[in-house]
Amino acid sequence: MNKKGSNGLTTSDKLIGIFLFIVIAIIPLVCKVSNVNVSAEEYNFIRSGDVVNDVFSYSKSVLILTMGVVTALFMAFQILGEDGFTIDFKSKPVILAGVYILFALVSSVFSSYHHTSFFGVSERYEGFFVWLCYMVFMIVAMAFASDRKRLDFILWGFFASGCLVGLVGILQFFGYNIFSTEWGSKLIMGDSYNGAPMTIRFDSVFATLYNPNCAGMYFGMMFSAFCVMAVLLPLKNKVKWLFAVLAVVLGICAIGSNSVGGLLGLVAGIGFAAVVLICYYVFAVKNKAAIGITIGGIIAGVIALIVLFNSNAVIIQKFNVIMDALKNGEALSESASFYEDIEVDGMVGKIITKDGEFAIDYAAEATQFMHNGVVLDPVSEEPMDGGGTRYTYEESGLTWDMCLYKMQTKDIFVVNVIGTDRVGTQTYFLFGEVDGKLTALDKFGNAVDLNTPPESWGFEGVERLGSNRGYIWSRSLPLLKQNILIGSGVDTFVFEFPQDDIRGKLNFLGNPYVIIDKPHNMFLQIGINTGVISLIVMLGLFVLYVVQTIKRVFSDKEQTLNAIRIGIMAGVVAYLVAGMTTDSVVSVAPVFWTLLGTGFGANVINHEKIRKIVLK
Repeated sequence: MNKKGSNGLTTSDKLIGIFLFIVIAIIPLVCKVSNVNVSAEEYNFIRSGDVVNDVFSYSKSVLILTMGVVTALFMAFQILGEDGFTIDFKSKPVILAGVYILFALVSSVFSSYHHTSFFGVSERYEGFFVWLCYMVFMIVAMAFASDRKRLDFILWGFFASGCLVGLVGILQFFGYNIFSTEWGSKLIMGDSYNGAPMTIRFDSVFATLYNPNCAGMYFGMMFSAFCVMAVLLPLKNKVKWLFAVLAVVLGICAIGSNSVGGLLGLVAGIGFAAVVLICYYVFAVKNKAAIGITIGGIIAGVIALIVLFNSNAVIIQKFNVIMDALKNGEALSESASFYEDIEVDGMVGKIITKDGEFAIDYAAEATQFMHNGVVLDPVSEEPMDGGGTRYTYEESGLTWDMCLYKMQTKDIFVVNVIGTDRVGTQTYFLFGEVDGKLTALDKFGNAVDLNTPPESWGFEGVERLGSNRGYIWSRSLPLLKQNILIGSGVDTFVFEFPQDDIRGKLNFLGNPYVIIDKPHNMFLQIGINTGVISLIVMLGLFVLYVVQTIKRVFSDKEQTLNAIRIGIMAGVVAYLVAGMTTDSVVSVAPVFWTLLGTGFGANVINHEKIRKIVLK
């Protein structure tokens, strides 16, 4: 028998609550070094190795899949046994989520990359099965949070998530990074630990969330939610002050992430909540004192944010770059790299730099290296392991290595020119003889046509906008028209992006062979992977939630519930705005989808009571 305990929760309530607690509080924390085999779809297409050492994503994805299956099965048994709360499968959020999953499934089934579509690409692991789990978390959270006591339970799960992840983040903000400690390295590396602490390339707060942009997305979302709830909860509510302290910690972490996208999301979330509040007090409550206090609080909040932003030199610099780019696109049109272009003219391969033209005059083993047309003499010559010869040159303050060898897998002769700058950064350029002609090669030895640039749309002159996001977006937008009805498959963006655009990558990213595995935009990610129609469905789900929440706030005058509703809505808006510059990742997305489901559930509370009053 499913009896209620002293806290008003049944045994099944507590179990499902624990499952959701694990999703929102434990999954974001999981970090473990895992040696993951690279799929045949990725090998020699986007990766040259057959194993990936993953820290932040693989273990999280495994736990997401585990909790998705456990939660779905337990919920199914509960529904079939008619024991405890159930799911309204006819509700609009459930229908929209189901439609999206249908499009995602069809896109994955018809994808050219089946393994990636269902299990995800390396270092992301956000395939169809993970997205199915996201929808399970949202739907179950919606049903779970439709009762006041269960809503309180799940809110403590979000509070725990903010405390745990925020603790890691605040320690990083003050210079104590657990990843660099001996105990932290042992915990995360396990059997891979060799006595040396882990080396992390981030100087900003990233907590356990993959990178600072993902951390900014998480902290912006959580700060918006808890800050709004802390402000709006009644003074006599003791939880108000706990939420306020947590909001301060989350706000510091958001600032410390140096993520412009995360901070824009934070401002949008708080700002949107403020607009709703003003409208609420003007049109619903009609309380002048409340209106004055709200406006005063907004002004104080804006001043506080300005002060915090001005205290972060990195954020100020990023905002200045964005503003300069928007005012004068030409400011970002010139290459910031020493290397400016790559060309092939007959049997001459050219590397255009700020110090003139470096080139190879191709003649197989007799190939010569030139600077502005003058043949250079090597300072050293030595055989290479596996065959071939390496010639070293000193010119323009750089060290140049020209490696001549036969690529056995492609049966072509390759010239690999490597430039090493004064700080030791290496940039390489590949040329090869294919069918008797010299051509540029990609990193896997495939011929690249430099004279046929990929299709692009928008951002001309501001390709470096947002840490080169302008370039990625300009090459990603044209992909939408190729994926209108169904997409390329969940998590397959990396295969769709024109990876052979080595000229564009050199000019705007400084590395002609970097692999672009994400669009840095959640909405582009959805539209390309699962189709434009599915993106419209997803946008419909988000709009439905916001509209529904505003309606419930205006129809239900209960202060505590409205504080929770507006707080959750602020967090959702913050995540969606941050999603315009950041992708969905397994580190943050489970928390968001559970939060969205919780928001839908909170909107159902008191609904019947209000409806009856209206009908009377």
